[in-house]
Parts: sequence; structure tokens; C-alpha cells
Amino acid sequence: MLGRKLRIGVAPEPGGSVAADPRSATWVRPGVSEVRAKLPASRAHVLLAAVASDRALAISLAAAALAASLFRLPGTSLWSDELFSVELVSQPWQVFWGFLTTHEANMALYYLLLRGWLFATGLLGVTPDELVVRAPSVFVAVLGVVVVFWLGRRFGGRTVGAVGATLYLLNFVQLTKAREARSYALETFLVCLGWYAFVAAVAGERNRGRLWAAYVLAMTLAVYAHLFSVLILASQVVAFGALLVLPNEWRDRVRRSVRPMAISVAAICIAVLPMALYVVGHGSTNAWIPPVNAVAFLRLLWNMAGHDVIYGSLLGAAAIIAAAFVVRARRRAEGSEAPLPRPLAIALGCWLCLPVALSFAVTQGYLNLHLFAWGYLVVVVPALCLLGGAGVAALPWPRVRLVAAIALVVAAGFATPIYSSQQAQDFRSASRWIAMHYQPGDGLVSTTWSSTLAMDYYIRIGAVPTAVVAESPARSDWVGYGERALDQRAVAVYTAARSRVFLLSSLQSDDSALMKEQVQTFETVFDRAYVLVDNVVVPSASGPIRIRLYETGAAR
Repeated sequence: MLGRKLRIGVAPEPGGSVAADPRSATWVRPGVSEVRAKLPASRAHVLLAAVASDRALAISLAAAALAASLFRLPGTSLWSDELFSVELVSQPWQVFWGFLTTHEANMALYYLLLRGWLFATGLLGVTPDELVVRAPSVFVAVLGVVVVFWLGRRFGGRTVGAVGATLYLLNFVQLTKAREARSYALETFLVCLGWYAFVAAVAGERNRGRLWAAYVLAMTLAVYAHLFSVLILASQVVAFGALLVLPNEWRDRVRRSVRPMAISVAAICIAVLPMALYVVGHGSTNAWIPPVNAVAFLRLLWNMAGHDVIYGSLLGAAAIIAAAFVVRARRRAEGSEAPLPRPLAIALGCWLCLPVALSFAVTQGYLNLHLFAWGYLVVVVPALCLLGGAGVAALPWPRVRLVAAIALVVAAGFATPIYSSQQAQDFRSASRWIAMHYQPGDGLVSTTWSSTLAMDYYIRIGAVPTAVVAESPARSDWVGYGERALDQRAVAVYTAARSRVFLLSSLQSDDSALMKEQVQTFETVFDRAYVLVDNVVVPSASGPIRIRLYETGAAR
């Protein structure tokens, strides 16, 4: 039995050693100090070397994730959703809190953290440029990669953890959201922590009370980070039910976990009750998401594959191999690496499939609860990547596994999106153009919501002179929030008091027909009434940013 514990302690097998009762099918990982105390010195050194190797691998993955997230990030412009985050948390506390409680409670946890971060960096005199405001997202995204590694390593083996975490850090959806000043990276990190605590508690590891408490805390915070996490909670409940009824190695321990699981879910529901009451009273905060169809589902798959058919095919094949292995095979011979225990496979399957299916179902036209969006579904990407790693580990020969792992990681690298030169909305270049052409006394009229937010931000960090927007008519405000049409009479009065005026618009592809009509109206009015001096179109992935400089004929 001691030799068995040693092999389990150092080999990358799921869950650690077998229980003291050899007839039991559950596993309990002994602590490193416990195993070391019972082993000869040579064997203990092997164990410590394995632990050190895992820690070095985790640090290497974290460094790679940080490098991928930061590559070309400094100087990359904020786009409309990020500008919304930064400008909201920059408002006075009463305005900020009033907005959260009456207009936008979703992502409340992220807004609070971002506000605290910018306050702390402001005290140090740090300019809140694009890199600074995105730093919290990058930080938690790196931590998320580490959690994915340990989840796969602890319960599936080193290959599952290393390959799964590498695929995750290179994933299109994950990288896109890790580099944004939005809540998705924070939510995904908390969801990964929640799944880790859930699986460890159900597996019957030590400190189960602490694990259940960690599960409650992580999933409660995840819901406050984003409402979509409610679907993740639902998938965990289904996974627990499946582990109760389906044959698996942890079934006895799962049955003994019914009471703590019920208490934990009840505690989470009570903790998120304020958010639930807000949603009931205010309705969906994601009305921009249209009803979905099969095309939207295919677009989700396309994004998860990094817009690369080869990588998508390889990743899908690896996940299918993992599923087939779990269904067909028993554990391998003692001392070899098992790719995935059946309980973890069930958990990952629920984690991947149920949120996708539920969000797709409730975003149909007859319900349209506005939940199916590829950005929201970043929370299922870790499960897909871990299944891909398990598919590699399930291959029969070491050399074949090595070749498959290299091929999958290289394909993921080619599908990595962060080297694209075109930004979502390049307000940084637009601001630089305005600053270069600005003369004292000039004014600016923003015809779109995103361009208004952009000018507020880039003026605040000193990229554009403050005077250019003094007394400029606004499309919206944070107190009586809501977009409104620009008052043509107010714009005419403002323009008449200035000899030159910039007209700035930043229509996005999904803007309403009314918004597009209003932008066209102002451009037509300005073209007829004033003299066009210069103009530029800044290409952007979400739609071009147009800047037109007019002479109004007014005396300086």
C-alpha cells in the first residue's frame, strides 16, 4: 500500500492515492508532508521533484499567459464597451452607485474592483491609460490559466493540465476577453475556482468544509461579476445529479455530499437574491442581443476555433477522443497516466454543454432573454480545452501523445488572434488626429454614444485638449441615463459660437437604424451649412470612425 501511495503521489494520476479500503472506488490525495514522512529519503526526493516540476510548469504557463495578453496591448485603443466601464467608474460615488442600482447592476463586482484599482493608481499619480485600465482583467486572466492547469493536473494528470491550460491561454475567445476592460476575465476566473472547489469537495478530499465554503464564495462572486454565471450554477447542479445516478468512481462520496451541496446552493441563492430582485424589477440588461438561430451557434464554434478550420477540427477531435475513452475504457494499468476520471469527464461535459444549450434556448424569439453571445460563453472555454488535453492523454503511445500535443498547441498558436492590426474601435488614432488639427477656439460635436465616451476618456488622460468639448451638446448623461437624439437647435447655437468645429461619429455595425439616420442627418446639415476643411476615416473592426473638420464662418 505504501508503494501504491508513492506512485500515485508522484505520477500524474487523477485524485491521488486510493482510499485505505482497497475495495473503495474513491480516491483521496494524501498531503505531500504525509507521504514524505512515510517514504524513504530517495522516494521522498522523487515526490518533491514532481511537486517542484508542477509548480515550475504552472509558473511557466502563467508567464506565457501574461506575455500573450500583453502582446501589443499598450497603445491599443479602448472601444465603446471598455470606455463605458472606465467612464462609469470614474463618476462621483453617488452618480456611480445610483447608476448601478437603477440602470446596470450586471458586472457590479467588476465595476467596484475597477473603481478601487483606478482610485489606488490615481493616488500614486499613475495615468489611467489603456494598459492601466486593462491590468485587472489581464491579472485575473493569468490566474485563470493557473487554475485551469491545476484543475486538469490534480484530477486528470499532468498532460491534461498542461495541454488544457496551454490551449486555454491561446484561445481566441479567452484572449479577446482577457485584453478588455470588462468583467469576462474576472467571471471566468471565479467560475474556474468554483468548479475546482466543487470537484474537490465532491471527490471527498481533505478540508471538505473549506472547499464547500470556497465553492459558495466563488460562485456567489461569479454571479455578481456577470449574470451569465447563473447558468454555470445550473450546470453544476445537473453535474451533481448526474454523479449521483451514473456509475462513477466517486459515487459513494457524492451521495454523502447531498446535504452540503444542497446547503451550498441554497446559500448561493440567498447571497445573490439582491441581483435576482434587480433583474425581476428591471428586466434584461442585454437587450442588444437578438434572437439566435443555427447561424449564431456556428459563429460560436467558429470563434472558439480561432477562425481556423484546422485547429477547430483538431480540438474537436481531441475532445471527442476524450469522451469516447471515458465511455469505453477503464483506468489504465497501475502507474500509467489516466487521461480523465469519469466523474471529472461528467463535470466538464456539463460545464461545456449545458450553458451553451440553456443560453441558446432562452434566447429564442419566443423568450429572448438575451444570453447567447460568444463573449458571454467564454466561461465554457476552459472545459473545452481540458477535454482537448484529455483527448491527447488518451492516445495509446507516448510518442503519439507528444506529437498530438505539439500539433494541437502549434495549431492553436496559428489561430491566436492578437496579432491583428485592426482594432475594434481606434479612438486613440482619432484623438491624435483631432489633437494635431486643433486650434484654440475649436469645438467638437459627437454624434454617437461611443464617440462621446471616447472624447471624455481621451480628454481626461490628456490626449486631447479639454477646451475642445467645452459646452458641447451631449447625447447622454450618467444621472438621467439614456441615449437621446442630439438637439439640432442646440448644435446650431454651439457651432455658431465657434469658427471651426470637428464632427465626430463612430457608427458600429450593430447600431440602430435610427442612430445611423441621425448621423447621416448631421453630416448632411454640416456639409450644406459649413465649409469642409479636412476629414479622415479611421478604419476599425466594428465600423469606421469619421472625423470631419468644418469652418463655420463665425468670427473668432
